[in-house]
Amino acid sequence: MKKQILTIAIAVSSLQFFAQDVKVRESNESFSNGGHNALSVTLYVTDVNMVEKEWKSQMKDFGYDKSSEKSNEYFFDNVIMKQLGNNTLDVFSKVTEQKAEKTVTLTAAFDLGGAYLSSSEHREKFEYVKKVMHDFAVKITKEAIDDEIKDASKVLSNIQSKQASLEKDNKGLADDITNYNQKIKKANEQIEQNKQDIETKKSEVTAQQKVVDGIKAKKESVK
Repeated sequence: MKKQILTIAIAVSSLQFFAQDVKVRESNESFSNGGHNALSVTLYVTDVNMVEKEWKSQMKDFGYDKSSEKSNEYFFDNVIMKQLGNNTLDVFSKVTEQKAEKTVTLTAAFDLGGAYLSSSEHREKFEYVKKVMHDFAVKITKEAIDDEIKDASKVLSNIQSKQASLEKDNKGLADDITNYNQKIKKANEQIEQNKQDIETKKSEVTAQQKVVDGIKAKKESVK
C-alpha cells in the first residue's frame, strides 16, 4: 500500500512539470545524402516505433511514388502536397529517441527539386509544412496521453473499487458492533432480571424447604 501511494505521488509530482507546448524548429541536419535545411519537432512520447509508423501513415495520406528505409532514415519519393502546388517533393526524415527526456524527435528535410524547404526562401510553403509537422506532433502526443489516461483511469478505478470494498467492510463491522452492543445491553438487562429472579427463587426454596421439613416431622411423629 505504501509503495502504491509513493508511486502515485511521484506520478502526480511529475505531471506538475510536464511541458505541453509543441514547437517546430528549423535547423541544418545531416542525412544520408548530406546536410540539409530541415524541420524538427519534439513529441512527448516514448514509443519510437509508433512515431515512425504514424509518420509513414501521414506521408501515405499525402501520397508518394515509393519509399525506402536506410539506417533509421525514411525516404519518400515524389510526395504530393496539393497545398504546395502541382510539383512533387522528396522527403528525408528520421526519428530519434531522447530517453532521459522521455521524448521522441521527428526531423524532416523537404527537397522541392533543386532546393530544400526553408523559411527564408519559401515562406508560405514553409509555414504550411511547419503546421503539418506541428499538427502531427500534437495529434500523436495527445493520442499517447489518451493511452496514459486510460491506464491511469484503470488504476483509479481499481483504487476506487478497493476503497468501496473497505468502506463496505467497515460498515459491516460497524453494524456488527451495533448488534453486539444491543446483545450485550440485552444480556446485561437479562442478568439483572435473573438476579432478581434468583433472589425470589431463594425465598421460594427456603419456604418450600420448611414445608418439606414439616412433612418429615409429621411423619416422624407417627408412632
